[in-house]
Amino acid sequence: MKYIISFLLFICSLSVNAQGIEFFHGSWEEALVKAQEEEKLIFVDAYATWCGPCKRMAKNVFTDESVGEYYNQAYISLKMDMEKPDGRKFGQEYPVSAYPTLFYINEKGELLKKVVGGRDVEGFLAIGQEIAGSYDRSGDLAALYDEGNRDFELVMKYVKALNNANKSSLKVANDYLRENKTLSQEERAQFLYEAMTASDSRLFSLFVKDRKNIEKVIGAEKVEEKIKEACWKTIQNAIEFESQDLLTEAKEKMSSHLKNQAEEFGHFADYEFAKAQADIALLNNAALNIAKKAAKEDPEKLHDLCNELLHYKSVDESVMTSSEKIAKMAVDKSDSAQYLFTYSKILLANKKTKKALKSAKKALASTENPAEQKEIQEWIENIDTK
Repeated sequence: MKYIISFLLFICSLSVNAQGIEFFHGSWEEALVKAQEEEKLIFVDAYATWCGPCKRMAKNVFTDESVGEYYNQAYISLKMDMEKPDGRKFGQEYPVSAYPTLFYINEKGELLKKVVGGRDVEGFLAIGQEIAGSYDRSGDLAALYDEGNRDFELVMKYVKALNNANKSSLKVANDYLRENKTLSQEERAQFLYEAMTASDSRLFSLFVKDRKNIEKVIGAEKVEEKIKEACWKTIQNAIEFESQDLLTEAKEKMSSHLKNQAEEFGHFADYEFAKAQADIALLNNAALNIAKKAAKEDPEKLHDLCNELLHYKSVDESVMTSSEKIAKMAVDKSDSAQYLFTYSKILLANKKTKKALKSAKKALASTENPAEQKEIQEWIENIDTK
């Protein structure tokens, strides 16, 4: 699942303006109510104004686009200055011994996890994903459902809880739709929007058949996002079951229902499937398509892509050719010492010594960082001995 999430965030980062966590500005009690209403967990940043690591997280982590993308959909986030009255009151129930302390709490106020100390973007995302991904609200609802309760709101919550806990809700959802032919258009739209999770399902067919009605109730933008998420879920299934047919099905569903996004989706889908299958021919082709189309204006994304390809060198040397092309695209967009240095390493691995030396010298001239200068200078001396 992690690779799907990471590439969804990657896609979003190509087209969405940077936006970090949207912190809730109400009281703790109001945050609990909001979490109950929106069926989300609560993240609390317990900080002090004088704390250096707190400031660094506020500046570099909470503002990160991928962090905001995930935390805003999974959590009600709250900042708590522990030296102010509200913070001291909060600390009576949730004690703090060092700063920052990161609290993960459910809508009932029950502590799920307490993390002491700052984290970088990757570590902070991993914690949030682990907690939200494993939290299961379905137990109490299952008991009521098994007792025969078929109230619309209860079944909706039960389906949502099952989906959030990565449990199958297909039987519950399909049974409910078969048994309730008289749902209003609004109820049917809300239910299908909540229940449909993957494009390789009967619910997806019902969803797209009723798309216009669902758009009236939910909104066209949310419906498009739901279709994309469902197709990505099928890519996840394709990877899990090593199924080329599911890969093809997901791409065809995107092409049928989100034509303007289908090409880019297909490249990323091929790339993820190829990595899982170690299909180097498909991997090279998909990576180059991503570089030329989705990431062509972003040197950082290009650099990340060429570096990831290098992990497959031991499987097939042909990735070095693709990696070189993508690294060249990155340095054409930016004279960053890091990008030039990476390009130099790839060139040398591809036995292009003169070009490698030239790129390394450009990298050296592009940085004033003493540590980088030392590393690059040692690299240049290494090339000279070749």
